[in-house]
Amino acid sequence: MDNLIEIKQWKDVDDDSWRNLLLGNGFSIGISDKFHYWTLLDNVKKLGIKMYPYAQEIFEKVDTVNFEEVLRIIYHAYIVNFYNLDAIKSLYLNVRKSLIEAVNASHVTYGGVPALNINTQLRKFRSIYTTNYDLIPYWSVMKSNSDSFCDFFWNKACVFNLSDTKIIGSKSALYYLHGAIHLQESPDGYTFKVTATQETSISEIIDESGFKDTPLFISEGKSEFKLRRIRSNDYLNFCYNRFSKAPGNFVVFGHSLSEDYDAHILSAFKENNAEKIAISVFTGMEDKDKSKFINEVQTYFHGSKKEIVFFDSSSHPLGQVNT
Repeated sequence: MDNLIEIKQWKDVDDDSWRNLLLGNGFSIGISDKFHYWTLLDNVKKLGIKMYPYAQEIFEKVDTVNFEEVLRIIYHAYIVNFYNLDAIKSLYLNVRKSLIEAVNASHVTYGGVPALNINTQLRKFRSIYTTNYDLIPYWSVMKSNSDSFCDFFWNKACVFNLSDTKIIGSKSALYYLHGAIHLQESPDGYTFKVTATQETSISEIIDESGFKDTPLFISEGKSEFKLRRIRSNDYLNFCYNRFSKAPGNFVVFGHSLSEDYDAHILSAFKENNAEKIAISVFTGMEDKDKSKFINEVQTYFHGSKKEIVFFDSSSHPLGQVNT
């Protein structure tokens, strides 16, 4: 258990050199226990959400738990078929409706988000990267000083344009590495943002009756699948490339950094120019689990010449936004 000595308090780590932030699902769980679930597909089964049996078979045949992937498969089946189009469209809408209900069951309401507190903390960073697909960062950015942030969906149509990504001024940039609930992809590959307010429901954002445009968020899956999906979308690929080349030191908050599910994140850390990475360790973990987590991270970065420090999650302001 010697490694536990290396878990510091944030005040002993904070030296104003931290330009970048990576948020993981542990941050969202700290806001609401609703985010503490295994997969959205599990939610469908546990809550008795009425998904067509054939839709469930597609998940099994493709060996995925990712709704976005299944929706794209069904839509592609629709555009290449000449028969049973109504049935295929009905299947698509059923999966989409199931996704909305599953997300609703595992997502906090706007009133449950300490948006102003989060906003204050996010503004301290030059770049904010998140692998979470929830609306917490979006709502928080909108809460106050929204002009201090940018997300690269800044034209009137809120469509991402790879040739228009220059940040002017000192805005904090927000990158959704795995997409987000309020992002969608059109059949011709354009990524756009659905604008929302605190009153906008999940069903309005994803649009239960919507067809063709697919929600762009990678909710689950092994790292290889996530990276393939990232590389196939211009916006996600842009975010990942920025992450891989990011200058300046990183704070990692609420992230498991699992080699099974986050190998692409770990690999990007090795590639980028960060000299120091400060990683949160969840206060509520047992000592043996803390030690295991620290050992795994240290082993991965051994020989990389990056300085890795660990800090108690509850000692960081992001771990105190609910108080």
